[in-house]
Amino acid sequence: MNHAFKNITLAVPEILFGLGVIEELGNRAKALGAANAMIITDEGVAAAGILSRVVGILEKSGVGYRVFDKVEKEPSVENVELAFKEASGASCRAIIGLGGGSSIDVSKMVAVLLKHGGNLRDYLGIEKVPGRGVPTILVPTTAGTGSEVSKYAIFDNRQAKTKLGAASGHLIADLAVVDPELTISMPPAVTAATGADAFIHAVEGYISTKATPLSDLLALEAVRIIYENLPAAFADGQNIPARYQMAYGSMLGGIVLNLASASASHALAYPIGSEYHVPHGVGCMLTFLEVMEYFAMADVPKFARMAQAMGVKTDGMSPRQAAQQAVEEMRKLVDYIEIPHKLSAINMDRNLIEPFAKSVVANQQRLLVNGPRKLNEKDIRTIYERSY
Repeated sequence: MNHAFKNITLAVPEILFGLGVIEELGNRAKALGAANAMIITDEGVAAAGILSRVVGILEKSGVGYRVFDKVEKEPSVENVELAFKEASGASCRAIIGLGGGSSIDVSKMVAVLLKHGGNLRDYLGIEKVPGRGVPTILVPTTAGTGSEVSKYAIFDNRQAKTKLGAASGHLIADLAVVDPELTISMPPAVTAATGADAFIHAVEGYISTKATPLSDLLALEAVRIIYENLPAAFADGQNIPARYQMAYGSMLGGIVLNLASASASHALAYPIGSEYHVPHGVGCMLTFLEVMEYFAMADVPKFARMAQAMGVKTDGMSPRQAAQQAVEEMRKLVDYIEIPHKLSAINMDRNLIEPFAKSVVANQQRLLVNGPRKLNEKDIRTIYERSY
């Protein structure tokens, strides 16, 4: 696809990336005027000892803080409202989001609610957030969602039995502190699920109809980095070079989302995630390979280039063979990291395929329109069937 003359809007926070950069958090918080901050996190981050390390850094710098550690694995609208209630009751003037994508997404919306009030549900959708929130510092402890640099926040709407997102430049943090050392405590299954999410961001952003020359540059590099390093990070969580590269690749994937957005495997994952509460990366991976089969022939040149980025020697291959080989390499990666990638792995009720397909068409057009092949309800049912 020729996108030589596309407009490009790049919005990212200030980024502090590297081994040990978490030690600068206190000074950076003071510089942002975060005198009374709420740390929003989950019990797993607290149990891993990361929260106590962050608290120690803040105390050393004289930054006042409260802690909300009740973020759910797949946060609901009600979970955000609970965090907001605690933050406003404590008169917090800044937010530090610490954890995976769930804690970071909750942090983004609490920051907006502290500044603007209103009803969170009114802010779900595209550019419905009224303005920037209170100062926000986002500190990821996984290498997955890239949410620390993205303009998205996704929540479970349990009434509608799907996930709905807010997409707004106002959700971009003031500062992202990305320290690969904080990801070392992730167990292999979490490394796989979050790494798969990052990989899907890179792939779907690269083949998105919204792609630009800038997003292509970042996305293809993220595909290469994650393909090369996710197996090593999965095999040995103490592998610092692999953890460093995965944190970097995940961050690039988050920037790609801002530029080009994700597409169909995210859309198909949302009703699954709402019903079965599987980790987001797993939810996306359950249909990812079949979505790629659907997409590969629709954009042969880009799939062929992804094959090359994953180390395939495409000399002597036809473009179509190279494109198909990209999907095969993706299968190999998925098999190696032992992540569930069939709906049968979660015992999904086949009777839900039809209502899920209808839900995707009704609620996820924001994502569906981005794929190189336009998917209707019948296509989505077929992908669910083939993914079983």
